[in-house]
Amino acid sequence: MNEELYEKLEAEFAKRHIDEEVEDVLLDMAEMLADKNVLGKEISCKKTIGRTPLEAVGFCEADEEYPDEASVYIKTLTVAGTVYEIEDYLL
Repeated sequence: MNEELYEKLEAEFAKRHIDEEVEDVLLDMAEMLADKNVLGKEISCKKTIGRTPLEAVGFCEADEEYPDEASVYIKTLTVAGTVYEIEDYLL
């Protein structure tokens, strides 16, 4: 994820009174996707922080180095209806 996108997310979080760090929210969402145990399909997860709804869309792949774990790729993060293109591996 580039610095410009990170700063946009920080500004959106501040506007929405989300006190959590951007990377903490993204990692939490990635873990939620991994916990679904669905490989090779696009999946999503939702959570609410305060009154702000968030949704991550991505997919999980088997990790070649650690077969018991999954690599998680987040395509988009939606914050209160605004979609941000993440396009990065988080786990």
